[in-house]
Formats: sequence, C-alpha cells, structure tokens
Amino acid sequence: MPLEFGFAKEIITPAYGLPLRGYFNPRPNKGAYDDLAVKVVLFRTGTTIAGFASYDLCMLSQELVERMIAKAKQAGLDFADNVMFAATHTHTGPYIDSRCAKYVDELVAKTINALKRAADSMAPAELLHAKTQCTTLAFNRRYWMKSGIVLTNPGKLNPQIDRPEGNVDYDIQLFAVRQAGRLALLMANIVNHTDTIGGNIVSADWPGRMERAIQAEIGYDIPVVTLVGPQGNINHFNVATGADQTSYAEACRIGKGYAAVINAALYQLLPLEVADIAVANTIVEVPYYEVDDDQYTEALKVYEKYKDEEMEDGRDFTSEDIARKHPFVLKYFAKRLIGCHDRPPRPKRLLRMLAIRLGQQACFVSIPAEPFTEIGQDIKKRSKYAVTVPVALAQGAVGYVGYPEHYERGGYETSPSSETAGKYVGKTFVDTAIELIAKV
Repeated sequence: MPLEFGFAKEIITPAYGLPLRGYFNPRPNKGAYDDLAVKVVLFRTGTTIAGFASYDLCMLSQELVERMIAKAKQAGLDFADNVMFAATHTHTGPYIDSRCAKYVDELVAKTINALKRAADSMAPAELLHAKTQCTTLAFNRRYWMKSGIVLTNPGKLNPQIDRPEGNVDYDIQLFAVRQAGRLALLMANIVNHTDTIGGNIVSADWPGRMERAIQAEIGYDIPVVTLVGPQGNINHFNVATGADQTSYAEACRIGKGYAAVINAALYQLLPLEVADIAVANTIVEVPYYEVDDDQYTEALKVYEKYKDEEMEDGRDFTSEDIARKHPFVLKYFAKRLIGCHDRPPRPKRLLRMLAIRLGQQACFVSIPAEPFTEIGQDIKKRSKYAVTVPVALAQGAVGYVGYPEHYERGGYETSPSSETAGKYVGKTFVDTAIELIAKV
C-alpha cells in the first residue's frame, strides 16, 4: 500500500503576561523572540493513520493529552489514539494548567484544527532516513566530584569536578519526506535539553533556530520537527569553558550547529519502504517516590536550621546555587522532601505509552518523562528494529526519571518532591517500551 503524508502547523505563542514554565521562580511573559507552534505530522497506509503532534512547550500533562485525544475523536478524527503528542521542552513557553486556562482551551482547539488540516492534506509521499552525529553541543550535566558525590551543573571551570557521571547519546536519527519531487518535511530525534535562554521572553529555543537555519540553507520554508530524545541528564553546558551559555545568542548558536550537521547529512538520506504502519498503546503505572524515615528526619533538621534563609536581594536561585548548597536552596529542597513524605494518599498514576512502526525498519516509542539518556540507549540496544527512536516528554510527563543508582548519588534531578517518580520507574519504562516494540 502506498504511503501518504500530511502536515499542518498552528501558532501557539502565549499572550503577554502569562507565566512561563521551566524554572523555580515566577516569570511572566514579557514578549517573544520567535513564535511557538504545534506541528502535526501524519502518515497513512491503507486505512491506518498515525503520526506526531510536536509542541514548543516545556511539558504536556497526561490530562491534557487525554483531553486532546477525546476532543479529536469527538471531531471525527478516529486515529487520535495513534498520535504521539510530544513537547520540545522549551523553558520559555507557558504553563499548560489552570494558570493559563484560556490558553489551554485555545491550544486544544488549535491542535484539533491542525490534526484536521494535516489529515485533509495527505497525499502520496516517500519516507527517507539517515543517521548522523553531533558530538560538540551536548554534555552529561551530572558530574562526579572529587569529594565522591554527584552534582548537577556544578559550575564552569570548577576545579572540584572529577568526571561526568555518564555518557551522551550523540546520535541524530533524521527522517525526511519527499513529496512532489521536493523535500516536504525533516524530522530529527536529538538528545539535548532545550534550555538555553532564561529570562522572560518566549522562544522555541534551539529547535526553532535550527528550523530557520535549515530553511535558509535549503532555500524554502521546509517544516522541521524536533522529537527530543532522552535528555534528563544532558544539556548544552560545557564546564571546561568559562563562556556564558545562557542567552538567546546561545539558542541561535546551538540551532545553527545542529542545522549544519543535518544539512551535511541530507545527501545520506536513503528511502525507507513503508508498506504498512502499526501502532501499539498501553497504560503504565508510575508510582511516586517514597521517602524513608531517615531522609524525612534529616530534612526536618535541615529545614529547621535554614528556615529563615533567603536569597540575597531576593534574586532567583540557579543550578549553581544548588551545586554550592546555598542555605536557601537547602531549605527549599528540604521542604520539598517533607512535602513528599507528608502528601495525602493519591490514586494510582497511570500514563499512556505508544509505539509507532513505519514499515519494517523504523519504530518510535514514547516515554512520558524526562528520562536519563541511558534509558534511551538501553531501549535502542534491546529493540528489534534497526531504527529505534525513543521520544521523551511524549504522552505526558512525570519529571526526571533515572535508574535506581542515580537516586543514591545526588544531583537535583533525583531529589524527592511530591511529583517525583519512584526510583524503579526507569526500568519500567524500558521494559514497557520493549513490550510495545514487540507488538508492532
């Protein structure tokens, strides 16, 4: 059966003043460097439709994903269960909860419109694939210190750094759609955090700048979709330099860097035969982190010791303050742990995971979290498909997820909070992903 492809995009830039998500401190939107968008990519063989909805947002909640699926079905889009809803994880996008209720309503409506338009635009196409690498823009952000503990973002040129805790998945899985004799889409799976700008100005961050740089090189406005890979312990900070890497200029630099690598790999694109499409869904339980009595007792002591501490001049604290164990930061995380211990009982947390197979070679699988890169690498190793694409922050998000050993070593990703996932959830995600892959 021939492959068909459709695409649609809607602008989802928030109104001035809406709060931005991604840091510990409140940040009202004070304007935009560039627009945010939802991009819908659909494929069809025979009567089966599947695809992706990519959002320039920090995260998508499971509740929002389920709401969009239900609304899509009400609109007659019966394939909605076969769509992978994923965030690019920009830290300069709005919240998607009650703080931005009107925005969320508009987001749902625009998603349904984009799904309809993409379905209506489907026409014969060819899928292409290449694998490339970029080794200069991503770094493991968790470091063993000479003291024997692990710190996240311990500060540039810190002489107490010993070595990175883990490795980096440098691979970029690149897909292209050729339609009517021209490239009609590029879609890249890249493992890196989308957090380079800071401040109060909205931006799609480096994925947005990457798209613009690719378009400038190709010569027309080809849509470029970024599916972020498991990046919970990966970011763009090179601690071996003292360079300032928090700015819009840094987003531009990284976007152009990835664009150059992708543009250089276009000649490597080879056709992927897609005679059929298969999809598998499942529901996975994601337990909450359990605080033991020793952790709780210690947190009570820390909070009591530092309860009156504040940041100097009321400034916002940074990852470097976390690494330096600033007294206010110690109080902050002690309070989070106490809240984690004292939280009331909750219903089971159940999230959707989805696998999409395109032909006999390529398979995409969602992970509803910010998984550590080792999780994605293990899924690739265990998968039966030559091209396996783990997509982070897809179908919802429960925050950072590592392996059990990561929770014992330190670093703020694994610090307990009322939402932190249990320490064995990473293994559950890998096993569930492999089960889904086996079904498609």
